[in-house]
Amino acid sequence: MTSQSNAERDEPTTVLPTTDSGSDTSEYADSDVEVDEEEMKKWLSTAYERGSKKPMKEPLTAPWGLPISDADVEKLKVGFKSKSMDDKWDMLIEDPDENGGISLHIIRSWLQEECYILHIVPKPSSDDGGSAKIQSITWEGNKAGLQCDAEQAKKEAVILTRGHLHCEFEALPDYPSSVFWDSKAYKKLDA
Repeated sequence: MTSQSNAERDEPTTVLPTTDSGSDTSEYADSDVEVDEEEMKKWLSTAYERGSKKPMKEPLTAPWGLPISDADVEKLKVGFKSKSMDDKWDMLIEDPDENGGISLHIIRSWLQEECYILHIVPKPSSDDGGSAKIQSITWEGNKAGLQCDAEQAKKEAVILTRGHLHCEFEALPDYPSSVFWDSKAYKKLDA
């Protein structure tokens, strides 16, 4: 068996294809990359665009008034964008309204259907030690002919945001995963 020194070994090389055309293809290639990058940024963005998702068929809204920590507010503002079909959920954040309130839209990613919206109001500007709050929740009132009440919708939204965004929601108990889509919490809608 013979050995070769490093100097004698051939280094692998990469050969790029060439074109016989006299046209400049680099401009075309650069524009494709730019479009692809913009589309990729939009696809990966956690920003919610009104009208870009299927609206709820029967939206129901209930007050909540759940105080949330500054750390949880920051986690909610980051949102979550699914990277594969296995993730199942997107959590997109809507731009603040004129009062600084934001909405987190929890969307079934592969169907692009809104399931829950958390309406969050900011911490009061005074130094009274107040906190931000989830003021209310909106949820789909017709999930394939089934409907849950506000308490079940809140539990499901909390389970999802704790799981995907690692929110604490210190004021709430830990819910077991069996609570999510608990069949006893749903009633059949009349046809």
